[in-house]
Amino acid sequence: HISDGHAGKITSSFNDDVYKLRMDNLFDGAMTIVSLHRNIYPIRKLHVLMTGDNVQGENQFQGSKVGAVSMGARDQTIKIAYPAMVKLIGSLAQEFEKIEIECVSGNHGHDRLAPETSTEDLRLYDLLKVYFEGYKNIKINVYERFSAVVNINGFRSFVFHGDGVKSTGGVPFFALDKKLKSWYMQYGGFQYAFGGHFHKRHTDEISSKLEYFMCGSLVSDDDWAINKLGISSNPSQGLYGIHH
Repeated sequence: HISDGHAGKITSSFNDDVYKLRMDNLFDGAMTIVSLHRNIYPIRKLHVLMTGDNVQGENQFQGSKVGAVSMGARDQTIKIAYPAMVKLIGSLAQEFEKIEIECVSGNHGHDRLAPETSTEDLRLYDLLKVYFEGYKNIKINVYERFSAVVNINGFRSFVFHGDGVKSTGGVPFFALDKKLKSWYMQYGGFQYAFGGHFHKRHTDEISSKLEYFMCGSLVSDDDWAINKLGISSNPSQGLYGIHH
């Protein structure tokens, strides 16, 4: 589960070089865990869930002010996020028989006055689709809506970013619980939900039939998370095993 990389963002402990290093660490950490499990049983297929905010963007109301970003949104995508994602996916493709990537957008890298499909996340996904078009073991699915219900090893899974969930007193979890129950009914049920946006690693059992996984961020010392939630979580992404 990859979310909220915010390439191009600058904090006291995060910049372009740190972003690239943490993307490399993401591969190394994932393969260490996978290798340990492969000592017990085979793991042949990988699902990559990309839930948006791959770049920081240019919106000053989202913290993208002078000194807080290294370059403009287009360059954040082309020069930072895209090469890092190509390297990551290309490396993973050598380790798994099949990779299926599910892609939805976040709220960064998008001008409010622009069409819904004019986002840096979708630009990145389109570039990745073109680059990996000739790879027989890689399939990339790009969704232009805010969410998608995807099949992971027979389990219906709801993939979304999370910016549509509003916080009360800096706490999004009550609103998130309510939204997920509504989406569960709207989309005919699903066993798992995967989101991001809040830059915090979190899991919740919404009901006996639905479990939710919130992805962290690659950013550390993030003023947004500190201001919104009162904390800044350790940089993290999610890795899960699903079996019958």
